[in-house]
Amino acid sequence: MLAPRTTWRARRLAADFGEGMDARTAWVMARLAGHPDERGYAMGHLDEDRRAAD
Repeated sequence: MLAPRTTWRARRLAADFGEGMDARTAWVMARLAGHPDERGYAMGHLDEDRRAAD
């Protein structure tokens, strides 16, 4: 389940950044801001997108 606070922060981050940021990237950035110890998981989460595009 997604953390509501992280989701709220991600929406704010994406809105502040503009159209160039997708929701998944914003969510990972917001999550890492509060939980830097989850870096390995977050990078793996983003890598899934890269592998799917190949």
